[in-house]
Amino acid sequence: MKRKVITILLMCALSVNFTACGNSSSENNVSSKESEEKKEAPADNAEISEPETSNPEDSSQETDDSKEDEKTQSEESDNPQPEEETQPEEPPYEMNTSAALKDWTITVTDAQIVDSISSGYIVFSPNEEGNKFIQVYATAENNGKQADNFLPSFGMGDDVNAKILYSDGYEFSATNLMGYDNDLHDSNINPLSSQTGEIAFEIPSTVADSADELLIQFSSGNDKIKFKIR
Repeated sequence: MKRKVITILLMCALSVNFTACGNSSSENNVSSKESEEKKEAPADNAEISEPETSNPEDSSQETDDSKEDEKTQSEESDNPQPEEETQPEEPPYEMNTSAALKDWTITVTDAQIVDSISSGYIVFSPNEEGNKFIQVYATAENNGKQADNFLPSFGMGDDVNAKILYSDGYEFSATNLMGYDNDLHDSNINPLSSQTGEIAFEIPSTVADSADELLIQFSSGNDKIKFKIR
């Protein structure tokens, strides 16, 4: 009887021990499972980036600017800028008429076509055979406050120069007759004084024999005056 009681007590103790171990193992499994779920789940305080959104006001402003540019371009195409008007060219002066050119007053009194020009024992002939001279008689008056050279051989800036204009854009430069006293080239004229002389131009015989208009043009910088000589 005594052994039977002891055996029952041992069996109860073993039963209690197995139950406790089972509960501990179950608790450990639950704890491990919760730990794994926490690792997989995102943190509550993690920052979530939000997609950028455009400002409706900025979009509206860009649309308005685009419309304004299109409107400006349309107005410019509808209203083109006017071209600069060119001043009409003055008609040529007749001979024996005075005309102002900067500080000078110039008067052309006569013109003639000759085969050569002579002064005493000096005879000036055209450089090319068959060419002729057109001899222009003129007076130059200096209205400036200082002495100045009229038709300098080496002109610069506003210095006066002369040329013959013929037909459709043909131009002939003046010939400096070195040693000819009546040549107006390199004439040094004092203020409020004048000098009369000649200006020679070598021209082809076809121009000399033609009936087309001939002009003499005096220019100083951008200013020009013309005289009709034929």
